[in-house]
Formats: sequence, C-alpha cells, structure tokens
Amino acid sequence: MHLFRKALLFSIILLLLTGSSVFVSAATLNTTGLFPQGVTIKGIPVGGLSPAEAALELQSRLPSPDKESLVITDAGKSYTIKLPEIEALYDYLSSADDALSCFYKGNYISQLINVLRLQAKPVDMALRISFSKEKVEEKVVSIQKEWETPFVDAAVTLSEGKVTIIPEKEGYQLDFEKTLERIFSALSEGNLNVAAVGRFIKPNITSDDLAGINSMLAEYSTTFDKSAVNRSHNIALASATLNGCLLKPGEIFSLNKRLGPRLAVTGYLQAPVFVGNQLALDIGGGICQVATTLYNAAILADLPVIERHPHPLPVSYVAPGLDATIAGDYLDLKFINNTDAPVYISSLVENDTLTINIYGVKKENDRNIRITSEKHVIDPEVVIIEDHSIPEGAIEEISAGSP
Repeated sequence: MHLFRKALLFSIILLLLTGSSVFVSAATLNTTGLFPQGVTIKGIPVGGLSPAEAALELQSRLPSPDKESLVITDAGKSYTIKLPEIEALYDYLSSADDALSCFYKGNYISQLINVLRLQAKPVDMALRISFSKEKVEEKVVSIQKEWETPFVDAAVTLSEGKVTIIPEKEGYQLDFEKTLERIFSALSEGNLNVAAVGRFIKPNITSDDLAGINSMLAEYSTTFDKSAVNRSHNIALASATLNGCLLKPGEIFSLNKRLGPRLAVTGYLQAPVFVGNQLALDIGGGICQVATTLYNAAILADLPVIERHPHPLPVSYVAPGLDATIAGDYLDLKFINNTDAPVYISSLVENDTLTINIYGVKKENDRNIRITSEKHVIDPEVVIIEDHSIPEGAIEEISAGSP
C-alpha cells in the first residue's frame, strides 16, 4: 500500500509540473501484456493489442516487403535495392515483442513514467527487418564498382595550336566496411534509407597549379618497333608514369624518382638492354628510349640538364650523342626548371611513336634551340684470342663486330 501511494504521489507531481490535467493512477499500468495507448509501430496504432495481435495487424496493413526498397545515398548518388534481392522480410512478432518490453521494463515507477510520456508524446516504434548479410555484401560490392571513380589531375594540352588547361576532377572512394555496418544497423531498425560512408579524393594537380602555362616549350618524338612486344610494353608503361609530371619553379626533375623501381612486380617485362657493350635481356628494357626522348625535349625547352649518361654504343632511335640512359638508382636523367613558372610534361604513345611535350612560359629572351650531331665512323678492331680447346691453326669467329 505504501508503494502504491508513493507511485500515485510521484505521478501527480509529474502531471502538475507539466501542466497536464490528466489523472493517472495505478490502473494506468497494463499488467496483461498489452500495448499502452499511444504506441504505433511503423505508423500503425497497436495500443490495447498483444504482441501477437499487433503482428497480425502490421502484416495486414503494411505493404508487402516485396514492394519495398532500400535506398542508399551519398555524394549526390543513389542506389536502390529491392528487398527481395537481399531476402529481406519484416520481423513482425519479434518487433512487437521488443516494442512491448520497452514500456514494461524496470520497476513500478519506471513503467509509470513510460506510460506518462506516451500520453504527452506518442511513440512510433521500428519494425525490424531480417535479411541475408551475404546478399547485402554483394550489393555493396556493386555500389562500390558503380560509384568509385579515380581522381583526374588537371592537364595541359595543345589544341589547334593553342595551349589549353583541362580542369581536374575529384575522385570518390566508398568505405566498404562502414557502409555495410550502417546498412545492417538500419535494416535491424526498420530504416530503408541509408547514407553510405565515402570520401572525395582530391587530385594532385589542380588548374591553379597550372596557372600561367601558356606555351609549348618543346616537342620531341622517337619511333620504336611495335613487334618487340615486351619492349613496347615497357615504353608505354614508363610513358604513362611520366605523363602529367609538374615541376615547380626551381624544382629538379629526376627520371629515376618519377618512374620508381623497374621491376616485374611494378609491371615491367624483360627486353634487350645494354650490359657493357653487349645486348642482354633484363627487366625494363626500352625505358632508355623514354629517357632519350625526354632528354632531347628538355634540351629543346632550354631546361638545364644536370645529369645525363650515354649508352656505351649508339642506339637506333636517335642520332649519335643525343641518347640518354638510366639504370637502377645510380644512373639518372636530371634537369631543373629554371623558369619563374610551372613546367608540365606530357608523354604519349601512339602506334609506334613516343612523343613528349614540355609546356611552360617562354623566357623573355626567347631562343631557338637546334640540335645537330657529327658522325665519325670507327671501324672495329680485330682481337685474336688463343684457345687451346680447338685444333691448332683453326679460327672461329666469336663476334663479327660492328662499326
């Protein structure tokens, strides 16, 4: 009896504080397992019903899950999943049981407070949705493939003789695990609208970085044999890595640093390279043609070359003396941007031609650069080596040599 008076007094005090004229007594509490008045589940009133009755009411009045869809949005994108595609079903009875337990948990006073709150502010409870986690994961993989885009750096191109700056584009990356977690949580709470978790990826080079570039300082092209598949592959790979390089005023360019290690794991194949004075197969054969083409473009652009190494023998794709080679991290091609504006390098392979363009701002005292080569033919010497493994007087040619 003392507990009843205490609860009644507490209820009256609450009502007086909120300005309500509603009288509450112990009879307000429901001890028969029925929902109190003022409760809805997904907008359907269930006051006075048992969980089983509420489940039947929900099933009869709500649209079939077959007609519902889960909508996932982020970054202006939207992806719709029909509930049958993830084997989703409304969990009517479990939702009703969970909803009822929310109101009749705790001691007498806690239950009374819950009922009082309902009279002041009706509550709409969630309708849980069961689903296949595997099917949801498959859908998020599809979203990832459809939404994710790489960033695109701003670039410089030449169109009808005029230098044009192509604006950059942001990329987008979806956080797979966090998005999956949000979807699981939302479905468990009956929510069919989910915000995915993703982020925009900013480009490395923006239009502002290229501001001021207005001229093509140099262009140089070399050709190669497309039938040498591995060598052609290496040239194209190195060209793509070089393309889009931006040098700030005073910055030193290093081809080794730009390309990184030339290894099988970085995509390079075996092709002929100079080892001493002989050709041999090695990973990355052909990248010296990229080095040579860039070397000539840098000279024509009047950019000071501070490191360059020639091959031990002439190469076929440029005149003697105009080649450049790189190796490991000990032979490099380096030049410096000695202008007051950014310098942009583009590199492109089309069919059997590698073309490298260098863009920037022409110097005030502009000069025309011309490269020439003087050729002097050097006939090979004849070197005789004694070999006691062959008959006396016999001569075998090891190498015909070349001028």
